[in-house]
Amino acid sequence: MTTEMTLIAALLAGLLGSTHCLAMCGGIAGGLGMGLPEERRTAPRLLGYLLLYNLGRITSYSIAGAVAGGIGLWLGSMVEVAAWSHVLRWATGALMVAIGLQLAFRWRGLRHLEGLGGRFWRRLAPLGRRLMPVRDPGTALALGALWGWLPCGLVYSVLVVAAVSGGPGRGAALMAAFGLGTLPAMVATGALAGRLRRYAGDRRLRRAAGLLVIVFGAWTLFGPDMMHVFGAGMPHPAQM
Repeated sequence: MTTEMTLIAALLAGLLGSTHCLAMCGGIAGGLGMGLPEERRTAPRLLGYLLLYNLGRITSYSIAGAVAGGIGLWLGSMVEVAAWSHVLRWATGALMVAIGLQLAFRWRGLRHLEGLGGRFWRRLAPLGRRLMPVRDPGTALALGALWGWLPCGLVYSVLVVAAVSGGPGRGAALMAAFGLGTLPAMVATGALAGRLRRYAGDRRLRRAAGLLVIVFGAWTLFGPDMMHVFGAGMPHPAQM
């Protein structure tokens, strides 16, 4: 159940944190296909470019999640299994609470994570400039894959959760869920994008979703211990 809650938390973080994604990547996504001649700049073609761009972006998120999860699993192999499982649970729960606070109250305690990828991004940024303007589907996919590594505090927050998720597969799934959460706002255009932006920025909705993520995190932290304590005090069915 903890895995499912973590995936839901990642999806909510992407869905309601998508205003941040629009601010950082929306201009790039909006400019896709602008290098095409006017007669080839049709709505279906531009939608296809948007989908390819986001496929590349989410694929990069998933690769980063797999790498982070693999590193976490490797580090865990050096520690006693029982002790490491407790570390994973507590780290996951604490990070989920932190992400919930960021969603509900715009807490900025995780913003320093963006600085960690700044140096790496400075090496990739020139490649992104070479790919623009986008003139074909392959370039749209490549640009999205590259922009998936753009330094972003929210992305890095979920990536840290992926690192303590228990392995490459879980890490990739977690980051894919986050990426899918950002997809509606990144693909939507015009009036629909404005409406999604209003929903994602609605204080009550963000607060409710953030509090739900906090509850998930608190349950991850304390739920198993509470079940153990209360379960130990209940008589076995054979004794009743």
